[in-house]
Amino acid sequence: MTLYKQTALLLSLFLLIILSTVLVLNFQSANKGVQDRLYEDAKNTATSLSLSMGNANGDVSIMSTMMNANFDSGNYRYITLVDVDKNTLYDRKSESDAKTIPKWFKELIDLKAPTAYANVSAGWNQVGILHVQSDTTYAYKQLYAIFIDLLISFAVIAATGLTTLNLLLHAVLIPLKEVQKQAAAITRNEFIIQRNIPYTKELADVVLGMNNMVAKVKAMFDKGNEELKAQKELEYIDQNTQLKNRKYLIDRLPAYLKVDASYEGGSNMLVAVSGMIEANDKIGHQNVDKLFVDIANIFKTHTKNIKDSIIARMNGTEFSLILPNCFGEDALILAKSIQNSCKSVIDEAGLDLNETIISIGIYEYNHKNSIAELFAHSDNALVIAKFNHENDHIHIEKAESAVEVMGKEAWKLIINKAIEKNRFSFVSWSVIDTKAKKLAHNVLSIHLDLDKHTSYSYAQFMAPAIQSGLCSNVYKKAVTMLFKNSSMLLGASTYSLRLPHEYLEDAGTYHNLSELLRANASMLPFKLIIELPDKLVRQDSKNIREYIELFRRFNIQVGIFEFIGESGDYQYLQDVRPVYIKGEGSYFLTQSDQSLSALRLITDTVGISLIAVGVMDIETLEKLKNRDIHIVQGYVTEII
Repeated sequence: MTLYKQTALLLSLFLLIILSTVLVLNFQSANKGVQDRLYEDAKNTATSLSLSMGNANGDVSIMSTMMNANFDSGNYRYITLVDVDKNTLYDRKSESDAKTIPKWFKELIDLKAPTAYANVSAGWNQVGILHVQSDTTYAYKQLYAIFIDLLISFAVIAATGLTTLNLLLHAVLIPLKEVQKQAAAITRNEFIIQRNIPYTKELADVVLGMNNMVAKVKAMFDKGNEELKAQKELEYIDQNTQLKNRKYLIDRLPAYLKVDASYEGGSNMLVAVSGMIEANDKIGHQNVDKLFVDIANIFKTHTKNIKDSIIARMNGTEFSLILPNCFGEDALILAKSIQNSCKSVIDEAGLDLNETIISIGIYEYNHKNSIAELFAHSDNALVIAKFNHENDHIHIEKAESAVEVMGKEAWKLIINKAIEKNRFSFVSWSVIDTKAKKLAHNVLSIHLDLDKHTSYSYAQFMAPAIQSGLCSNVYKKAVTMLFKNSSMLLGASTYSLRLPHEYLEDAGTYHNLSELLRANASMLPFKLIIELPDKLVRQDSKNIREYIELFRRFNIQVGIFEFIGESGDYQYLQDVRPVYIKGEGSYFLTQSDQSLSALRLITDTVGISLIAVGVMDIETLEKLKNRDIHIVQGYVTEII
């Protein structure tokens, strides 16, 4: 119960008790006054009437007339005259008319009207005794009217008092609500500084303390942000050409060499510039540096229309150009164009084209290649190119493993059939927190079940699905099955599902997800984490912000995958507040101590866990532990 409710309840009870006490005391006072009045009226009437009747000299008819006159003008239960022998000389009674008074009120208030007595004399002779009793009906009516008035007054005063109390409490506790908002923001890792300091000293001390804490945490985040940006510029950028370097390429390549990569493959164009020792002697080191800047600009110009291309300087004289969806003749034409442009700037620099030679080795890669295989084949193609005078130092090598056993059309038919017939299922893989020695969560993977005897893993069917443009349709069906048939999963407490950017960027996905969540999110028997690609999240687009708000609305947490820290600003991590970020185990192992420390400062400040994926063996696991990375995903979880 909130402090406002507790305070309001206590004060309201106190006010109601006081008002109730006043009501009871007032009513008791009125009741006593009515009781006393009943006796006083009867006594006064008996006294005055007996004196008047004394002048009748014992004439009963005159006395009866006097009694009738008094009875009719007052409120009496009876007036009776008896002689000295207790014989009734005259009697006048009224019937009680208490029908207008509720029965419960009469039972609650028991009025007793006492009888007043007076002697009636004729001179020195006593005629009789006069008995007078007031009528309680009139008293009940008076008391009931007073009771109703008191209740109305009580209700009005109580309503006014409670309303005033509510307004006063709201006014007094406004600063406390701001404190509560600030505290809630801190639990969500949001940095809010409260500018309005309360007048109440205790609340002011709390606000100042929380402001101080938030300011320190924000300063830590900002420091980590600046340090990580600086480190990434040092570790990922070639200072001369401002191109990416070898380390960046190695960290980035896993996203290109995976089964659900956006492209089925492409070309790695390895460009080498020979004769640099002679060039330094001839034109000087500074002019050679300028030449490399011009060559880097040529690479940028020729690849600007190739989406998601990477240009990296591998060492002093070699460059790697990752060109998704660029194959065969297109790659050769591009290579010749780049080579001719490079020759022009070499010639303009005053160098001999027979000494300063541009060699280009091209390797057509696909998702089945490892990074080591890609580099080995690319180096081999470059070596051949350097000696390939016939083709002007250009050589292309193709990956034989790119040939699929099943053709694209056959895959397309199988995948469409699975979508139509709901032939998908889920398998899960463990993510283990080795420090806490517990399961962090389970990662869901999609299987295609063609029939009872034939099924395909995610690694088998997803690449053909992407190549056929069916990735979004597969995920639309799988996500629908997840929400509508959640009982198909085992009873783990937390599952995560990775959503690729092809699915997220599809026009109908947001509406479809909104409807699914609205109808089924509250009935999920487990906690769900949606993983979003870092490349998409750090763009801070309107589209991704809408997705994040949608997931938050239905209490679904967000994780980030394929993180390599290549953003120019890491503020987006504080804005998105994912529960974790996932990066390749090799990424965490190759980071400098400074970079990892800066990343730790950011993630610890906003409560984000670091998870290493693709961890295959105990040796890698131990290396990660030494770098304070304890949550892992990969084959090693089956071993431990």
